[in-house]
Amino acid sequence: DRMWPWSPCRRADVPAAAVVAAQAQAQAQQQHALRTLNEAAIEETARRPERALLLYELGVQELLESIKLAPSEERKHVLRAQAAECLARAEALKGQAPRVADASRTRAPPAPPSCRGTAQPTRSARGKGTARSGAHGTGATLPTSSQPTSHSDESLSGRLEGAIVTSKPNVRWDDVAGLDAAKAALQEAAVLPIRFPQLFTAERKPWRGILLYGPPGTGKSHLAKAVAAEVDATFFSICSSDLVSKWVGESEKQVRALFASAEAHRPSIIFIDEVDALTSTRSDDESDASRRLKNELLVRMSDVAENVLVLGATNVPWNLDPAVRRRFERRIYIALPDRAARAALFKIHLGSTLHALSSTQLERLAQLTDGFSGADISILVRDALMQPLRELQEATHFKLGKEGYWSPCAKSERGAKAMTLMEVPPNQLKAPVVSQEHFEAALRSTRPSVAKDDLLRHEAFTRDFGTASS
Repeated sequence: DRMWPWSPCRRADVPAAAVVAAQAQAQAQQQHALRTLNEAAIEETARRPERALLLYELGVQELLESIKLAPSEERKHVLRAQAAECLARAEALKGQAPRVADASRTRAPPAPPSCRGTAQPTRSARGKGTARSGAHGTGATLPTSSQPTSHSDESLSGRLEGAIVTSKPNVRWDDVAGLDAAKAALQEAAVLPIRFPQLFTAERKPWRGILLYGPPGTGKSHLAKAVAAEVDATFFSICSSDLVSKWVGESEKQVRALFASAEAHRPSIIFIDEVDALTSTRSDDESDASRRLKNELLVRMSDVAENVLVLGATNVPWNLDPAVRRRFERRIYIALPDRAARAALFKIHLGSTLHALSSTQLERLAQLTDGFSGADISILVRDALMQPLRELQEATHFKLGKEGYWSPCAKSERGAKAMTLMEVPPNQLKAPVVSQEHFEAALRSTRPSVAKDDLLRHEAFTRDFGTASS
């Protein structure tokens, strides 16, 4: 009764808690699917066929999943008809999606009402509004653009756009010391198929998934940047925060959108850094959201399209779910640099900095840094380059050289003048040249960051599942 909040009824009229929960879940899924289809119709009207096609496909999939929870056969029939009509609309858009430039000159016919969902939002000048269900709706007010679902769609689009590396990183293969096997595998999977597609015919197919694993600071992300700089492909750089959402169902939707976008922009590379954060081993106490996200990622990686490479990086490969590990066809161990690679790293990080180190001294430094990662050597070089500046700060006497520049000196040296660094004219100051003594001083305060136990675990994983990188 509308006049009273409570009214008497029979026990049989009260639905079971499970039925109520199922009905609520069905309504929520149907509303979410209809909102997605409504956004697709809006994108189609705005002459953005690629975005409209993606949303149509996602909306139809969600609608089909919700049909089994529909309360009646009549409702199921309505939803099936609506899904079929929207699917036909998506098929019609497939021919338009690659021709985005022509879309501004050729306006697509308006989407049928059923593809706009049972609810049509009305927006004011500020983009806010409400929408109510139609004849087949649930009677609930749908969220507006300021509510979570629309906001998540906008943030999804922004995250994927931000994940695309539009400018090539300034990293070359030569900037990565050693790691010959890793470079060869990445060239096989990413460079050669794009540059020489005629080589990959019949049963010769490029790798679809490559996992780079190893201790922190060994160059896994650096290799990914080198790939992005080497090939003419769309490069998606993704971390766990780009895919995980606090809204139920949005994480799976973002995974689907990521792979759909990568397929639309082929050739493309999806680089997932710290992939273990998304694909750790399944357990009984993990959340439903984590399990759904993992399952969706497994499905997409199993059915990855041609000219799409999934590149993952992790420091803890033993935490990966076995099913995810299998999807990475090549698993390459990015080990600590050997002696030759460490010597090359010293040269790379010194760059054009003026120094007085000979090749023999660089080899000696490489010998002293056994167990250092590439990141550790980078920190060591930076610390050594700061040593001359510390000498300037601690100096109490300076002398004027023939070139007209002041440099620090001992008190007993001829021409020494008592003064501090701040008393030296800025345009007449000369810093000491970097020498081996500066590196030895830096070595006394710099330690390797990788524990031996971690190295043993990586080596054991390599024996069981991986491939060495050198």
